[in-house]
Amino acid sequence: MCGCSDNSSGTETAARKHFDTEFKKWIAGQENSAATQKAKIRGLLDPINYDIRSVVTDEPHFAAFDDVEKLPEDWKTWPAYRFNVAIEWKSKAGTPLTDITTYTLTWNASEKRWYVAERF
Repeated sequence: MCGCSDNSSGTETAARKHFDTEFKKWIAGQENSAATQKAKIRGLLDPINYDIRSVVTDEPHFAAFDDVEKLPEDWKTWPAYRFNVAIEWKSKAGTPLTDITTYTLTWNASEKRWYVAERF
């Protein structure tokens, strides 16, 4: 998990913007926080497209911080959103392959940054 600093508040709109930025980095083959463990394990190439199917409020992820020593007691109140995403890949046969992945995006209010975590 990693987050990118920005000045956005913890709104759903800001979460969508952050997720879009991270996913486009993944498509472009750049360092990102959206790449899934499943894709790494299966040895998949970078995705070719994605579609956010739904976004709902969620519980903040317990690991949405950089420094455990500085974790504020209010972390359980941070804004968080569950993203259900259809990820499209190019299969080895050259045909499209779609996989559904769920993420939790948590706004760390003290660090003022988003954290993206794949849900299992």
